Amino acid sequence: MARPRFRTLAHGADLRVAVWGDDEEDLIRNAVAAAMALALGRRPPAGRRRSAILPWPAAPAARLVRAVNEALFALYARREAASDVELREGGATLIVARLPEGAVPELEIKAATYHDLHPLRRRGRLTAVLTLDV
Repeated sequence: MARPRFRTLAHGADLRVAVWGDDEEDLIRNAVAAAMALALGRRPPAGRRRSAILPWPAAPAARLVRAVNEALFALYARREAASDVELREGGATLIVARLPEGAVPELEIKAATYHDLHPLRRRGRLTAVLTLDV
């Protein structure tokens, strides 16, 4: 996987992350990578197990939030870090790896939110500013 394309932005109470990608799958992949990197303090281990994201919403903004929230749930509830996302017709799958024994997240992110979320296409690529509730 290439270096994630995201950067954190200044925000008073929550974390805001600018994310971009060549297409929707790339945008979602980079948003999940951002959430995992912020929560773990590093990139997650490469995953092998697949975990379906169900239900898969119809709206692009809802798909972005759903994928990040599913990755956060896997991290905190099942101790699995998402290292990739695959989109397919009508759904998506997280690629996850079990956290090593003794490894703990450095930051608790409660959820990705819809606050000011407006995915746009600019200069040939998708961009979004995602707010993470901490």
